Amino acid sequence: MSPIFTFLFGAALLMILLVYVGTTELKRKRILGTLLTVLATALALYTIEKIGLKKGIDLQGGSEFIVELQPSPDADGKIKAVYPTDIQQAISILEKRLNPNGEKDLLLAPQGENRILIQMPGVTEEEVKNVRTQIEKVAKLEFRMVHPDSASEIAQLKASGTLSVDHVEMKSKEGPPLLVKSRPDLDGKYVSRSYAYMDPQKGWTIILEFDSKGGELFGKLTEANVGRQLGIIVDGEVFSAPNLNEAIFGGSASITGRFKEEEARALATILENPLENPMAIVSESSVSAAYGESSINQGKWVAIAGLIMTTCFMLFIYRLAGLIAIVGVLVNLSLLFGGMALFQFTLTMPGIAGIVLTIGMAIDANVLIYERLREEMANGKSLAAALESAYEKAFSAIADSNITTLISAAILFAISGGLVKGFAITLIIGLISSMFGALVVTRIIFMWVIEKGILKKLTTTSIIPDRVFDILSKAPTFIIASLVVTAISFGALIVKGKTSFGIDFRGGAIVHVELKEGKNIADSDLDALLKPLTTEDGKSIGSFYPQRKANATGGDVIAIRSEFEAGPAIEQAIKSKYQDVVQGTQVSRVGASIGSDAAKVSIIALLVALFGIFMYLVLRFEYAFALGAIVALFHDVLMVPGLCVLFGQELSLIHIGALLTIAGYSINDTIVVFDRIRETIQQGGKGGIRQLMNEAICKTLSRTLLTGPTALAPMVVLLFLGNPAMLEFALPITIGVILGTYSSIFIASPLVLWYAKKTGTSLRRQVMETHLAETITPGIGDQLKESGA
Repeated sequence: MSPIFTFLFGAALLMILLVYVGTTELKRKRILGTLLTVLATALALYTIEKIGLKKGIDLQGGSEFIVELQPSPDADGKIKAVYPTDIQQAISILEKRLNPNGEKDLLLAPQGENRILIQMPGVTEEEVKNVRTQIEKVAKLEFRMVHPDSASEIAQLKASGTLSVDHVEMKSKEGPPLLVKSRPDLDGKYVSRSYAYMDPQKGWTIILEFDSKGGELFGKLTEANVGRQLGIIVDGEVFSAPNLNEAIFGGSASITGRFKEEEARALATILENPLENPMAIVSESSVSAAYGESSINQGKWVAIAGLIMTTCFMLFIYRLAGLIAIVGVLVNLSLLFGGMALFQFTLTMPGIAGIVLTIGMAIDANVLIYERLREEMANGKSLAAALESAYEKAFSAIADSNITTLISAAILFAISGGLVKGFAITLIIGLISSMFGALVVTRIIFMWVIEKGILKKLTTTSIIPDRVFDILSKAPTFIIASLVVTAISFGALIVKGKTSFGIDFRGGAIVHVELKEGKNIADSDLDALLKPLTTEDGKSIGSFYPQRKANATGGDVIAIRSEFEAGPAIEQAIKSKYQDVVQGTQVSRVGASIGSDAAKVSIIALLVALFGIFMYLVLRFEYAFALGAIVALFHDVLMVPGLCVLFGQELSLIHIGALLTIAGYSINDTIVVFDRIRETIQQGGKGGIRQLMNEAICKTLSRTLLTGPTALAPMVVLLFLGNPAMLEFALPITIGVILGTYSSIFIASPLVLWYAKKTGTSLRRQVMETHLAETITPGIGDQLKESGA
């Protein structure tokens, strides 16, 4: 798509939106809203068709690495720190090594002070091992003269127990160790080109070509040492030590070493692009194409099932109005996918979970509007008048709840990386598009069906009787119950200890093996295969912990937890022996250092999110309401991790994303209740503040109990149909939605009343003063409400 076309089309849509917001004439608003909806949806669908969605490595297969640059010694042996220039040099070298022809979809980006993120979508399983080698091989090339009497000198030094001042013993690839000079005679940085070829006599050989200065220095070195051996050293090992029969002024040299073709070609590429700093892989996620394809299929069925469940629920409760809400959700999803395609955001498996959650949250706004609509019609208003009033009164609650959720999503986007960032992106775009779907699309459809006489009355199914319950009198019982559950949650974390945390926080590796349907690998066979295994450096793989997980939309999944270095060896062994049984694999590895950093960043992110939400609430509401909301929020967020551990999960970065989402959802419910409490007080109802609060809570009870199932329905689908990655996200969200619904009724409001009584605060006076100030000086939000947006 042309950038100019996209810009102009987007500018036109923005202009239509501004005119739509500014107009009060219903016919013009209906036409503008229809035009805006049709054009925005058409652009989204066109973008999806022309550009397509960019899939993450967990959906299309490939590898993601985070590598850490290690300090290297200078010429005098002193350790040098890693500087930004070293990062850029490493990125440039890795680009040449991993993508020499520029044909691969390769992403290289700095991460922090000394780390680099490498993403390689579409890398085949056979290429992954070679990629690891290309990344970790420093390829420090040096030329050092070999001692004339190397063997005898080494024996003499060992016998006397002394060390040579000018020479050092080095392992040789061709035979016994050699004694070479302690300092390089020529550095490998002068190599301008390196390639491998098959020599009929010597086998696979690597040719090195020097630049002009290197050729001159190499010529002088060989001329001065004719008759001696020249050690060609790569990463501290002598690969070959040819005799210098004559001076070599051609500007080239060769390395032999009984190479296989693959080794020779890989080493040639690396020697042409040597690194100045060694690198270590501190995190890895490699997914086979088959595993990714299976994840896509599961994601499709989960999204469809979630949408069907939500549709059935809305049709049962709201009839035709429910169908209008579903149309709004479909437009919302079109805009979500179109936005991701337009800006080339990557769709990941957590992103699919975010889309499923968006379906539930999009319905939430519609339920809020419909419950308002039902109340206004019960008060004797016509359908058209009730509709205008419902959208006007619901606007502030919808805006406040979405803003607080956006705060959490934005912080998650800022602190996360890789797959979790995909969830944050879909959540942010989904929230924005869901507001458009609920506040514009459904309203325009209502305008048309009322204008044409298709809808004359709103028929709904009532699930809560229209009466006032004394909910606040039961508060002590519920608070005690919450304290008990909180104690159980923390107890689970204490008892489990470090095992509560997954590899994201304490390091290690986990290999997911998806089996073909109807296939199985016995535990005894798995033990017999893995126990004798060794890693690439010959060490035992250590302890491993297999766990079987059911998969409703495919074969079962075996998750094998192990030490960091053991992950690739376990994957390779299982695929080699059980290739007819295995559908696909995924390997995730996290180093201890990056796990520790992730834990610190996650704690900071949660605290910043909670503080940001609290500050917004303080600015938007009276202090008593802000305090009650934030305490209820802590109640929900602190309970979830322990309960997830109690149900057998290990805490990961996905749980942090879930907690931030729960924070947004929980505050969403609480804001709706608080908005109604403030509105009831502003209307000057009879009775004390306790009675008014009970009345307001009961008026929102139907909405609160309806939005819970609409948000839970897609999560239940994830729980029963999703793969292990989706389950890891769905369980905390399910628990969080239940807790959020509960706390908004039984925790937040009682705390507001308790605080007011304890401090002698007059909630009635504070609310009325705020209302008076807003009436005299309306803000932007009020102007939007008045315009009917």
